[in-house]
Amino acid sequence: MNRSRLLMSLCLSTALAACSSAQVANKEASDLIEQGQYEAGLARIQEGLRENPRDTELHLLLNTGRATAVTSLLTAGDTDRARRDFPSARLAYGRVLTIEPSNRRAQDSLKQLDYLRSQDDKLELARGDLRRGDIYGADRQVKQMLDLDSKNEGALELQGNIRLVQSRNVVPYPQLRTRLDRPVTLEFRDANLKTIFEVLSQVAGLNFIFDKDLRPDMKATIFVRDVRIEDAVELLLQQNQLHQKIVNENTLLIYPDSPQKLKDYQELVMRTFYLTSVDANTALNMIKTMLKTRDVFVDERLNTLTMRDTEDAVRMAEKLLQSQDQSDPEVVLEVEVMEVATQRILDLGLQWPSTFGVVNADGSGVTILDQLKGINSGRISISPSPQAKINAQDNDINTLASPVIRVSNREQARIHIGQRVPIISATSVPSTQGPVITESVTYLDVGLKLEVQPIVHLNNEVAIKIALEVSNATPLEPTRQGTIPVQVDTRNAQTTLRLHDGETQILAGLVRNDHGATGNKIPGLGDIPGLGRLFGSNKDTVGKSELVLSITPRIVRNLPYQSPSDMEFQTGTETSMHIQAPDRGMESAIRTDVMTTPVASSAHVVVEKP
Repeated sequence: MNRSRLLMSLCLSTALAACSSAQVANKEASDLIEQGQYEAGLARIQEGLRENPRDTELHLLLNTGRATAVTSLLTAGDTDRARRDFPSARLAYGRVLTIEPSNRRAQDSLKQLDYLRSQDDKLELARGDLRRGDIYGADRQVKQMLDLDSKNEGALELQGNIRLVQSRNVVPYPQLRTRLDRPVTLEFRDANLKTIFEVLSQVAGLNFIFDKDLRPDMKATIFVRDVRIEDAVELLLQQNQLHQKIVNENTLLIYPDSPQKLKDYQELVMRTFYLTSVDANTALNMIKTMLKTRDVFVDERLNTLTMRDTEDAVRMAEKLLQSQDQSDPEVVLEVEVMEVATQRILDLGLQWPSTFGVVNADGSGVTILDQLKGINSGRISISPSPQAKINAQDNDINTLASPVIRVSNREQARIHIGQRVPIISATSVPSTQGPVITESVTYLDVGLKLEVQPIVHLNNEVAIKIALEVSNATPLEPTRQGTIPVQVDTRNAQTTLRLHDGETQILAGLVRNDHGATGNKIPGLGDIPGLGRLFGSNKDTVGKSELVLSITPRIVRNLPYQSPSDMEFQTGTETSMHIQAPDRGMESAIRTDVMTTPVASSAHVVVEKP
């Protein structure tokens, strides 16, 4: 009974102590979490769980405390980032990853902060794009900066400059275009063309001036309903092979479509493009081929292209160069070349004498016949003395080369790790005073040679052409003329593979096996199976080597994504080349709404020939 009571008392006291310890851990951890010391509070909970692993309250507190800490720190990091206090935001996101290493939101936020640190460099790149006329590239850079930091003063200022340049590039007749937006219905059959333009002049409030060479008897037939006046004018001009020129905000000049009239009336624009990546001569060929521009000049020193053409042609050239003048993609290739060589050497047997001699009794020089007289054991010399020979070697050799190469797209990079072996060649030229020997020295590259040529694709895949060679040179006996031949042992492999960004590929299997055997034995006796090694020594050398190549591409810079809508634009017809205004798409949507409304305010003109 006393022993049972003692055990019950011990169990009760232990339970009370555990309960008290858990309560203390709960209280201390809660206080630390409330004070913002999340790491210390969670550590105190984990310490309590090590003492009481089955405590339900501590497990619950651990989960709720971790969630509270992560939520509070993420909120604090977002607040600091909005206030542009980037160091504090980085600290908060780092504490989140300490508590919850796999938190994706904290990881993305830290990446964005790293991106924000490079905003100054991106701002300078955007300014450079704007200076060389790449409005699209500069605008893309600014949008990326403002998406992450909407209060970036430099980006906002540059955005204003971009908008100013874009406003200058807009077709310079906004008020005239507004007048031409009005819908109209026309029904003319074999009517005089000037009469139709007089009607349009009254409806649209525009002035039409006709060139003196325009035939007065030109007639036109047109039946259109609820179309914009601008489209109606364009249809009339196309029917009669005419062109228009905007004189001012409410005046149009109509003239015949002839080469001389185009020279007289068509306004030309001169523009210089500063190119960074594409070669100016390549851009020249593209402009001449696509736009048929004749007045183009290239400055190879500055890598600039200056053209003089119509405003539409200049806008098209701008769009073409924006899509072509991109920095070459670059990739870092992490290469590891390893040669694993294993060599086994076994030298086993008896080393027998290789020299037999007779020693003079007095050491004086005598004839051979005199030496053979009175031979005894004291005058016979044998070297070296017979001895047992056991020699076993086991060598493992790892030769490792791990270069890291950064190379541009479609460029070839070469690596040579080894030696340049001199090879001496001698030539003999006969002469009256004897042959004249001339020597020349050439060098042969031996060792590890690696050539790589990457091709970076838009889907972040890299096609790599690889040429690997491992060689060594062994000089041979010189010839009579003095030429030293060289034996070259080589192993090479060439292949082309395609890898994802960060994917590792291992190329192996270039194996070389060498087996050599040499012996020093008594003829006949040394060839007896099993007993032969008692009458000589045999040396067996077995070598095996394998070449292993590991390569991992990591894309540093790829071509930027360009949406098809930015790369495709209208260019008019073969005989009439023109480009739409930048805001034409939105205006078309607005005009569609206007045309689908009741035509109460439209001008209905119905004129039939009597």
